[in-house]
Amino acid sequence: MTTHITIKQVRGALKRWGNFWKAREFGKGYKSTSICESFGRPTGGTAGAESMSVPTEIELITQLIAALRPECIRAIRARYLMTGTLADAAKLVGFDSKRSAEFWLVKAERSLLAEFSANLNSV
Repeated sequence: MTTHITIKQVRGALKRWGNFWKAREFGKGYKSTSICESFGRPTGGTAGAESMSVPTEIELITQLIAALRPECIRAIRARYLMTGTLADAAKLVGFDSKRSAEFWLVKAERSLLAEFSANLNSV
């Protein structure tokens, strides 16, 4: 039985992926050293970035995104990882316009749609 993935499901997965990595980038995740270690005092333990576990879904999405064209990766970062409007984020990651970012975002989402379908059907 073949399961069909929709673009809505791809965008939902990308939102979960973006929220996961946003939380880690903005300091809500793990840190590499504790404050007490930087002052030379012993601590009861550390929860370093090395021990961070990444959920399987997030890891799969990360690998699929890494295989895309650089423009697609930048568009995904602008839409799902950066705050503010797409126009502002697009300029920050190097696009000429919002329209250019939207073009590459659609291309990336459609590529991921095909990849998600292939990976889901192979499992």
